[in-house]
Order: sequence, then C-alpha cells, then structure tokens
Amino acid sequence: MSIVVAIVGASGSGKSHLVASLTPEILGATVAVVRVDDYYRDLAHLSFEDRDAINFDHPEAIEFERLVDDLASLRSGEEVQTPVYDFTQHTRSGLSQSVPPADIILLEGVLAMSDSATCKLVDYTIFVDTPLELCLARRIDRDAAQRGRSEASVRDFWETRAEPMFAQFVAPWLSEADLVIDGSQTIADELSRVGDWLQALIQDHQSL
Repeated sequence: MSIVVAIVGASGSGKSHLVASLTPEILGATVAVVRVDDYYRDLAHLSFEDRDAINFDHPEAIEFERLVDDLASLRSGEEVQTPVYDFTQHTRSGLSQSVPPADIILLEGVLAMSDSATCKLVDYTIFVDTPLELCLARRIDRDAAQRGRSEASVRDFWETRAEPMFAQFVAPWLSEADLVIDGSQTIADELSRVGDWLQALIQDHQSL
C-alpha cells in the first residue's frame, strides 16, 4: 500500500515547485504525482464567458468523485489515467496521462484537503506557508506567462475568489499539517528537510 501525502498551501505558495523537486533519487523510492487542478470539472458545455465566471477556487469546481476513485486505485497498486486540464479555455483538453502506482503518492493542490472523502485517503499533510502578497505576485507572473491573463484580471480573481476561498478551505490546515515549510525561501533551503522527513515515513511504512 502506498503512502499518500497531500501538499497544500495558497496558490503561488511553491507547492508545484516542491513536488517537482521531490524526485525518486532524493527520496530513494518511487513517486507518483496527482494534481488536484487536473480534476477541474469539464465546462465545455458552457460559453467561455460563463466558464470564466466560475469560482475555480471553490471545492465545487473540482470533480472529487473521479479524484477519489483514482487515488484509491493508486493506493491499491493500480495504474490510473488522470485528466489533463486546459487552463486557457477552462475545459478538459481531451488528453489523459498515465500515472503508475508508487511507494509515495504526492497529492498536490490548493483544495487537496477540502473534500472529506479525499481526506480519508490521505496519510500525511505538508503545508507550504508563504506570505499571501508573495503568492499573488507569483500568480500574476505565472498567469501572464502561461495563461495569457492580464494583471488586472489576476488581481480580480485573487481578491474576489482565491484569497477568501483560501481563508475558508485551506488556511485551517496550517495548524493540522504534519509538516509546515516556508515557501518564501528557495526550494533548496527546505528540500532536504522535506526529503528526510518523507524518507523516514517510507522506512517506517516498509517496516510495518
């Protein structure tokens, strides 16, 4: 049985960078990554204007039903096909990606712990704690480069959706997390600590 570790924090906190850095070479174990953002509901039946009005920072925007099924399958040693989301159009791309089972499953996403059924499949939680002003600055840079959005639109999304939803659904997990890291530092400053912590979990799990 795999270990499932949720990595949560605000949008722009550094979660994705941390996950990308946690390689099998660092952990000494196989790693699978499941990104909550890939499970945004397919909104192809709506006009782009209607899609753009959706609150993507609310748990209802995520198809947790499929995420729970895929996560349970991975935990039991089965390969899954996860969706691929097109953030520029607010729709599923029609593609899928194969995720094989692994010793450790990293569940990455702002809303990873906002669904009770998903929480039951998570063994440990890492919270990436980053000042919200820095998160916003990073999100402005990312959305301009990757999603073609203006700074004004990103700030509007942040103020009306991202920040209040973070306060409601994500921030409470800061005090519940098994490990809290500082997302304002360079990844190298925290990577060894996270790696050592995960290696200890794997060793404890394998000795059971």
